[in-house]
Amino acid sequence: MMVRMKNSSTGEMKELSTGFNWILFLFSGVFGIPLFLRKLNVWGGIFAFLSIIGIFGYILIIGKVLAGLALFYIANIIIFILSIMIGKNGNKLTAKNYLENGWVFVDENGNGVKYAKSKWGIL
Repeated sequence: MMVRMKNSSTGEMKELSTGFNWILFLFSGVFGIPLFLRKLNVWGGIFAFLSIIGIFGYILIIGKVLAGLALFYIANIIIFILSIMIGKNGNKLTAKNYLENGWVFVDENGNGVKYAKSKWGIL
């Protein structure tokens, strides 16, 4: 189910799904770029940091440093686990961020908005 949000000052419109977000799941591990685009800067920073740690671990592997292997795998396992979590909760985090920054739901009394609010825990 999709809900529409509008920026009250600029009139910009965005649509958010209430379900799993495949874009965030698949591409957040690429330096957190989709998260930065959604203005989820803290989460984007976490993913960017983990991506850099993973690359650093890979460079150490090339240099035949055993610790690099552990660093590489740990960073990528954390990225994978966080990607699942962000795919599941990304739209909720985005909606809450938008609401904090002056966005409003377009059809406040519509069934889709009521469902999204109850699913996301927004009053």
